[in-house]
Amino acid sequence: MMERFHTGDGAELAFVEQGSGSPALLFVHGWQGDHTVWDRVVDALGPQRHTVAIDLRGGGASRLAPGPYRIERFAADLRDLVAARDLGPVVVVGHSMGATVALRLAVDSPELVRGLILIAPVPASGGAYSEKGLAYLRGVARDENAVRAWLARTVEQPPDEATLDRLNAVAAKMTRDAALESFESFAHADFAERTRAIAAPALVVASEHDAPDACERRVVSLLPNVTFVTLRDAAHYAIVERPDEIAATIRSFA
Repeated sequence: MMERFHTGDGAELAFVEQGSGSPALLFVHGWQGDHTVWDRVVDALGPQRHTVAIDLRGGGASRLAPGPYRIERFAADLRDLVAARDLGPVVVVGHSMGATVALRLAVDSPELVRGLILIAPVPASGGAYSEKGLAYLRGVARDENAVRAWLARTVEQPPDEATLDRLNAVAAKMTRDAALESFESFAHADFAERTRAIAAPALVVASEHDAPDACERRVVSLLPNVTFVTLRDAAHYAIVERPDEIAATIRSFA
């Protein structure tokens, strides 16, 4: 059942929690996502696992949530959620931009992070996009008609229309201001060197069709206590398309 908590600045952010015990798995969605992108992964993990999936401010069912819509603010919201639910040190599971948020939390509040599971992560050094790529993604954030075409590039080919329908509906929940500002924040992130000090064990999961070499070079190589896994025949949104495999990988680590 969906619940809400209040952050330090009064925002009401939505989350879904199930199970109990320690460590809790805190799921953080990516750009223009919400907690529902994790539904099939959480289901595959089973009710015995303590899981918490959040809607970041500006998206999903969260409300009364002004900006800034930046990586640092998102990480602060996670701190508030951990405190509000007395979760203790958590294993943070982040996808794409959500993985960047997880890294930021581990840098800013290492005492709250028992482990990291980073799936298709955007590096803490930013997206390394070309000017053309930046312009394209900014256009996606401003144009609802472009979202579906962008999402089609993040799933296996040929894309499953039902999957695109689902992700498109999720993306429509994020405000344009939040989409634009959060994009600029992760696209130009600049705290990679600080991730070298993260002591918590980390699992990095890349997809074969989502630049795994760059992931290994720009994320994995910086983390001192890391395991790296590549999913064969998978794309960026493996959490939606390959939930059983993702869940098995999470289970073996956590």
